[in-house]
Amino acid sequence: MGFAAVVFDFYGTLAIRADNSEPLRDILARFGHVADDDAIWRFFNDGFDGTTHHEHSASRDHYVAWQRSRFIDLLRDVGVPDHQHDPINESLRASWGSGAMVAYPESEAVLGEIRRRGLRIVICSNWDWDLRESVEDAGLHDHVDEIISSAWVGARKPHPTIFERAIELAGAPASDVLFVGDTWNCDVEGPTAHGMTPVYVRRSDREPDHTRPDGATTAHEFDDLRGLLGLL
Repeated sequence: MGFAAVVFDFYGTLAIRADNSEPLRDILARFGHVADDDAIWRFFNDGFDGTTHHEHSASRDHYVAWQRSRFIDLLRDVGVPDHQHDPINESLRASWGSGAMVAYPESEAVLGEIRRRGLRIVICSNWDWDLRESVEDAGLHDHVDEIISSAWVGARKPHPTIFERAIELAGAPASDVLFVGDTWNCDVEGPTAHGMTPVYVRRSDREPDHTRPDGATTAHEFDDLRGLLGLL
């Protein structure tokens, strides 16, 4: 089994946010509101993945404005009055800004070994406009060849547009590309539908993957990135 390129998801696969960032539910509690976990899940995940937002991807300003409007909708959903919208939004942005991205312990070594073996490396993530800065923050920018954010292409995994772009940046036929990620619908089902070979990474410290159907299995599943090297 020979591969020419490896495409990686970013968050939960290569890196995680540092523990000093404050969870949204805690920020809401500081302002006197009980978090609605279902509403928060829908905001960050359910019903959002697989969608397009081309009109909001014209520039960083367009995208940030759209992020804010979505967040305000969430706050209204959980009963936050209008006068608290801006303070809570600023608190969240400040918290995320202070929560640096940290690479998993094996990420740098695994990327280095993949590059040593001559394979092309791409990061493809459902992320905001500043994915490149987040990858740099995690110390991984110099270990990858290309980076693609859903914010830039106007489509989130598992939408076909972002996979088509990832395959293009990989510079190889889909059949010669491994796709490594931690979310079933985005990083297993999507890549499989586009002819890539998926690798499912489920770390013990991560929350359950609600997109994985009961009983679903995959040929390549590891609890960190080191297992990937055996496939190359």
